[in-house]
Amino acid sequence: MRTLYKIAADSIWLVHFAVVCIALFGWLVPSFWVIYLGVLIGTLISTLTLGYCILSKWEFDLRKKLNPALTYNFSYASYYTYRLTQGHLSSRFLARTGVIFCAASLLIYAYFHV
Repeated sequence: MRTLYKIAADSIWLVHFAVVCIALFGWLVPSFWVIYLGVLIGTLISTLTLGYCILSKWEFDLRKKLNPALTYNFSYASYYTYRLTQGHLSSRFLARTGVIFCAASLLIYAYFHV
């Protein structure tokens, strides 16, 4: 069962990484614009209603089954930034930055494409 949890958590991580890449760079590929808009809207709704990304929660629920001592605040960027750099970014900063980025991206998209 542990192997299944690990595979599932790693798979969710890959999907989440793809979502982050689409949110950041989807505007560069016109054929991705519908997916890009869906990702931005989904991210904005998730952050505003839940305060975190649902993919993060799913991933770390599975990771906690593997390691119950794992501490996590449902911020994908905060957790992985710390793992890479040993520096903390506050989840409040990341949530605000995410909302501003998504809202600004949607407004810019609407301005140029509607």
